[in-house]
Amino acid sequence: MGPWLTLLAQLDSAQPEIKRQLDSWRQDECAYLAILKGHSFIGASQGTLDYFHTQRDSFINATPYDFSPRIQASGINSIEQAQQLIERVHQGEVVSTNWLHMSQLGRELPTRVSMLPATHQDGQVILVRFDPADRRAKRREDVSNGFDRLPPQLISSILEDSAEAVYISNRKHKVIAVNKAMCRIYGYSADQLLGRSSLELQGFCDISERQTDFLQSLEDRGSWQGETLKTRSDGSQFPAWESCRKLQIDGETFYVTLFSDISAKKRLESRLTQQAMVDTLTGLPNRHQLKLQLDQALVIAQEEGKLGAVIFMDLNGFKNVNDCFGHATGDKVLQLVAARLEASCIDKASIARLGGDEFTLVLSDCQDREEIEAISKQLLAIFDAPFEINGQKFYLGTSIGIALFPKHSDQAAQLLSFADTAMYCAKKSPTHVLFYDSQMHRDAQYKLKTINDLRHAFNLDQFKLAYQVIVNLDGSQVIGVEALLRWHKSEEEIVEACDFVPLLEETGLLINIGQWVLTTACEQVAKWRADTGKPLQACVNVSATQLEHPDFVQQVTRALISSGLPAKGLVLEITESALLRQPKRVKNTLLHLKALGVSIAIDDFGAGLSSLSKLGSLPIDTLKIDAGFAERLNEPQGRELCQAMIQLAQALKIQFVVEGVETLEQKQILAGMGQGFAQGYFYGYPTAAEQFTKANFILH
Repeated sequence: MGPWLTLLAQLDSAQPEIKRQLDSWRQDECAYLAILKGHSFIGASQGTLDYFHTQRDSFINATPYDFSPRIQASGINSIEQAQQLIERVHQGEVVSTNWLHMSQLGRELPTRVSMLPATHQDGQVILVRFDPADRRAKRREDVSNGFDRLPPQLISSILEDSAEAVYISNRKHKVIAVNKAMCRIYGYSADQLLGRSSLELQGFCDISERQTDFLQSLEDRGSWQGETLKTRSDGSQFPAWESCRKLQIDGETFYVTLFSDISAKKRLESRLTQQAMVDTLTGLPNRHQLKLQLDQALVIAQEEGKLGAVIFMDLNGFKNVNDCFGHATGDKVLQLVAARLEASCIDKASIARLGGDEFTLVLSDCQDREEIEAISKQLLAIFDAPFEINGQKFYLGTSIGIALFPKHSDQAAQLLSFADTAMYCAKKSPTHVLFYDSQMHRDAQYKLKTINDLRHAFNLDQFKLAYQVIVNLDGSQVIGVEALLRWHKSEEEIVEACDFVPLLEETGLLINIGQWVLTTACEQVAKWRADTGKPLQACVNVSATQLEHPDFVQQVTRALISSGLPAKGLVLEITESALLRQPKRVKNTLLHLKALGVSIAIDDFGAGLSSLSKLGSLPIDTLKIDAGFAERLNEPQGRELCQAMIQLAQALKIQFVVEGVETLEQKQILAGMGQGFAQGYFYGYPTAAEQFTKANFILH
């Protein structure tokens, strides 16, 4: 068994699938195989050597990009791309990709390259398989490229007039031939270049490590390519991409070197890099540059034991600017915010815009937490004055989240995430500034898990409706039921609507769930009306999001038609806040519903920011007085407040329902205040439809 087969037999893998693939490749006698350790080949089959037209000594210790053009057909740099692919395999991934190789003779070899991670007695290695992309050319005879049939004088003329600089040196690295481009680029005449040391022209220092690598590569592999910095006759320097090849002809050694001036390319790369690092709208560093700055600040903080902070800012009220005045105005506002931040004279801060209306500051070398708090107050003060554009003044605020390093984390991505979490919590804080703490992270994780569970809850049939009766205060007759949504997460855990409906609204799931609630409640009450012969009403809670949906009236119509419930048998309960968010649209929707014959009730009236001026102008049929008023009926002031609410309903000639009635005393007090309705535990707890009996509908 030869050295190659011995090396191949020693490969192994802990992964069964990769182990089977290794065995399969070993048995394929036609496979072109090679083994990489690190970034260099340590072995290859004879088929691989023939494929690349090379010898074993030239192939061993070479890299994959030594047999590749500088740029792949996709435009990606071969060295960078190859290193990335090798790194992925070192992480345990199996990689297959199309690759353009070059044979030792300079012929293009379109190849399908497959790489498997494996282990060898010397450590981790990669087994590489080369499959020619053109399978018809598997073992074709070598075809001449035509140069061998051209007269030597023509070849000489081509080299002489080439736009790329070419020079040839002997085994002692003395220049023996140069072309016109070489003289033009360097600014020397041919006489001045001939006889000079080619190593002086390389752009390497005599003792440099790169020159040593260059010479070693020529000896080991017979070729070298890379970027150098060359010096013209006037002393100016320019970057060049150079390739050098060692040739043996008639027992003599020659080195053929080609290079091109890549100054324009480097300038373009520099400009593109600058553009990739800067937010084009504001001129501030963007997310990519911010992470680089933060990584650097983390290193310094760790070495010097300094305190630092990541401050995450989000503009309050910016969405209204975009919605009302357009994105062009919004962009100008962002530019003004960026200008104020830069002019704020916070010397320790690196300022960046992450996107949208989010800005981030990285603070380094802070004395203590108090200093960071002082800077956050300085940032808040930036928004005290309005932003003026074309005579229009915009008043904005900001919410600020702060993560400290290295206290909270020493990882850039995690710090940005923590500061972002703190910022969202700060939106609900009176001060609009919060430092991150671990509870925020736990709350955010719990919220994320809850949202994920909610996305599956409907398909898992975890949403259920419970019904609570509404009775007449005069005779205690049941006149309707309120449908209450419950989430049965498990047999032991039942979640009330107030704890998850906001999340349904936030994720956009509420429209579909709300439609299901509406349809199910209508169908159930229609059935009870038929069973009891009573004109029961279905009371269904409706969110602001549902009211604002353009298809909501059609959804209600479909629910009534499919269930057979008459329109007067449906009461839609809405909150006071729903009236304030988009008043014109909501009023229009309510008028359409009223035209259908559906009744409208204001739920939890008196618990929020009551808009009394709107009650008279909206088609409201019922006020549902918040349970907090019933709780205080045993107090004189509480009775007076409840009486005032009832008198308001009477003045507006609309019905009232008092929620939260739990005792006989409360019922009796309310009965003396006027003809109305009540709801609460005194009359019955919310109960599933299956558990409702005729007893639930008799006098209470």
